[in-house]
Amino acid sequence: MTTPGPDDPASFWNEKFNQTEYRYGTSPNAFVEATLPEKLTAGASVLCVGDGEGRNGVWCAEQGFETTSIEPSSVGAQKIKALAEKRGVEVSVICDRMPSDAVEANRFDAVVLTFIHAPPEIRRQIHSASIEALAPGGLLVLEAFTPAQRENNRPSGGPPSLALLFTPEMLQEDFEELEISQLSEEVVELDEGAGHRGPADVVRLIARKPVAAHK
Repeated sequence: MTTPGPDDPASFWNEKFNQTEYRYGTSPNAFVEATLPEKLTAGASVLCVGDGEGRNGVWCAEQGFETTSIEPSSVGAQKIKALAEKRGVEVSVICDRMPSDAVEANRFDAVVLTFIHAPPEIRRQIHSASIEALAPGGLLVLEAFTPAQRENNRPSGGPPSLALLFTPEMLQEDFEELEISQLSEEVVELDEGAGHRGPADVVRLIARKPVAAHK
């Protein structure tokens, strides 16, 4: 859930997350919840990028996945740890942003990115690092807002700038080295805390890293 404010996402999100409530709730993203269990087996390793306050990462750990959450906000990272402890699961938490030296290449069976909006150059770096983190055959699951979110004046969240929103064509280019099985624009009903609630225009992506990509 990394939406840039200034050039310092850690400070931006520290301010947003510095409250008792969880801004995006504590339940997982619905697309992630519907996708991962049918495509991964217990014990699979999952990296949740920009995991905010931990709703996706903690849920993944509850499903029996070996879970790592990376989040630039120190406040968010602490809330991930607190939520994991409350739920009685273990999540490895990295307080950093992608690309990160702390994230091992060719390591994860799945990488999750939900609403990770960033300026074009940073977006490409995040997406490239996410591909690199995937093990051969690994799964990438992404959901993000499209320009229609702003054009339709949706109150359900997302950055104000059209430059920070995603199109299918953009994702097709960013993830061209993956085998894409789903790339669709949809209108969905979000119920993710106070931060994401109501109708939303999103793009959804499911893709795999080719086994031959490992060198």
